[in-house]
Amino acid sequence: MAYTLPRVPFPEGQFSNCGKLSLSPPSRFCRASENMGQKQELVESTFLSSITSRSHAEAHVNNTDRICRLTVTIEALKHIKRANKSMKDLVLKVTAEGKSRKFSQMNVKADELGGIIINRSFAFEITDIKRSTLLVQVYTSGIFGNKILGQSKSILVSDLLKTEEECEISLRSEWYDVFSKDERKQLPCKILMQISVGVPQPEQNVHLFVGTWNVGNAHPADNLHDWFSTTSAYDLIAIGSQECEYSPRPPHTDCAKDWVATIKSAIGSDYKLVHGLSRGQMQLVLFVHKDSQNAISEVLNGSEATGIGHVVSNKGGICISLKFWDTSLCFLNCHFAAHEGQCEARNENYREIVGNLRMLSTNTDILNQFHHVFWLGDLNYRLREERTNDKQSFSNTASWDAITNKICHKEFNELLMMDELHREKEAQNVFYLFSEGEITFPPTFKMKRNTEDVYDQKRLPAWCDRVLWFSLPGFNVRQLSYTSIPSISSSDHKPVAATFALTALALPCDSKGDPNNDDMRWHVRFTALQAKNLRASDYSGSSDPYVEFFGQNIFQEVKSKVKFQDLNPTWNPLQDIPEIVLNTSSYERLKKDFIFVRIADFDYTSRDDTLDGGTCDFDAKISYRGCPAGNLTGTMQITWQRNVTKRKLQITKSFSIKTQILWHQLKRHITSKHIFSDKTS
Repeated sequence: MAYTLPRVPFPEGQFSNCGKLSLSPPSRFCRASENMGQKQELVESTFLSSITSRSHAEAHVNNTDRICRLTVTIEALKHIKRANKSMKDLVLKVTAEGKSRKFSQMNVKADELGGIIINRSFAFEITDIKRSTLLVQVYTSGIFGNKILGQSKSILVSDLLKTEEECEISLRSEWYDVFSKDERKQLPCKILMQISVGVPQPEQNVHLFVGTWNVGNAHPADNLHDWFSTTSAYDLIAIGSQECEYSPRPPHTDCAKDWVATIKSAIGSDYKLVHGLSRGQMQLVLFVHKDSQNAISEVLNGSEATGIGHVVSNKGGICISLKFWDTSLCFLNCHFAAHEGQCEARNENYREIVGNLRMLSTNTDILNQFHHVFWLGDLNYRLREERTNDKQSFSNTASWDAITNKICHKEFNELLMMDELHREKEAQNVFYLFSEGEITFPPTFKMKRNTEDVYDQKRLPAWCDRVLWFSLPGFNVRQLSYTSIPSISSSDHKPVAATFALTALALPCDSKGDPNNDDMRWHVRFTALQAKNLRASDYSGSSDPYVEFFGQNIFQEVKSKVKFQDLNPTWNPLQDIPEIVLNTSSYERLKKDFIFVRIADFDYTSRDDTLDGGTCDFDAKISYRGCPAGNLTGTMQITWQRNVTKRKLQITKSFSIKTQILWHQLKRHITSKHIFSDKTS
């Protein structure tokens, strides 16, 4: 049985440093490969107590007709007896209800205490809750077999639920002891795991609240209720703040705790803190409603400083990502370069964050790792007359009077024609393929403090505070509202609130057991592949491009042949592109899957330069650091057949084992001859 993907292009395919190919046979479904990767940064200590407090929270799901979803997230290991050694041969194996999932080839080293960060999730569909067990094993793999380092005790899935009848969810994040194979001897090693059990619906409507505010380094009002609508319940609330540094109010000991407590008091006790991140004067906090907390998994964070020397974090971006069931979301809070005449500096801040901020272990930019990206913050784009250039300022009384007069008459469309962000976005210099809702509220900067609608003549008014979003093709977001909050007046900026609705998917888990033990796999063959107008990366004004395909659901990384000195390369599908084998066997999961694509420039003398990557199905625009950089077109075919890659690996492994056996036999033969000759002499 074969499925051929038609060349039906998405109107706006997305490439950026690294992207994804949709594997949906009818091309109307998409799904990102499971974004299971290594944490880049640990959460700030100021948020640890709040984050830990949600570990034992409970949510209620009463639908017992559907199969239970068991998600195991292995966050870290500690006290591994392999300090400062490579973990490439270390293997994690998670087994539930007779089905196994493995994770290997960890390109990290254990620290001095034998600790490593894993942050890998495994999902299972449980049909028999009463008798199903969960087991985690840690072992090393080698030519002559596996060596078990330890394993957890078998955990009954029913023990993870408060009551089996109501199928209530228990969400735990704690250190689990490791024992010997017979479970009699406790070992020093420990595994940090978060285990959640739930009954997800195939599709769930999710409502989001996304807010941004430059606090102005002043105490916020004790009551921020006006910022959050009390008539709606949100599944997720993301709040980004800038210049959020002030003396904490009792009983809090630092600004971060004070800020989180202020938000908590405004949104109420129904919301639990998912994660919090603080870098310099920027903070980002994410809350989930108690009825939706069982859907959250794989929480990651990252940051990129664009301040002085790219080290000082007064400017830059911080982000938190998560999965809501199987739909991945990323929230990125940023603070760009300030002042008039710095438009290009702000553009460069955007490109630097997109190009350098990494959340996962794959070499992909932030725009191609998640289904939905919400970008919020003080972008600092100003109002500039068309006759002035980026370096010219027109901050004079006449210009200020003209702008404020238009604000009084709500002539926002005329003012938006002067908005730098609108201009730069239309010119495709920044926020390529991002969307922003219609602006129907007054500029949020620069306000006189403790006033609702009075602007300070020291600066021209501007819409500095914005919320934009980007979604992969096939995944849609509907904006419900976009407004500012004039009544909150402690800062020279007004808070901005945006609300959204989207659909989160809960995909079926793989129907088979360990993929490594299956002979039948989905295979992807390219029947045509061509790139056009690629970015020149060499000093010669050309490039030596090749295409790299990788992802969580690919059996092994695949690379095409290099096309030397060619900015419009065409690859021969029979000679230049190997066949791609997928790990997943579930047809439903395949319809919503993606393959990561990366186009790089081959370099003999240094690390290969990233050219482009993208999302295509299969005629797409591609970009570099969030800006246009060419096109990639092609067709591909998906077939269900025996695992050709596994057969090659088995042949290679068999040859290696036979070689080792022959070598040891030869050594024994030579040694025995030597001993025998000594005795006879």
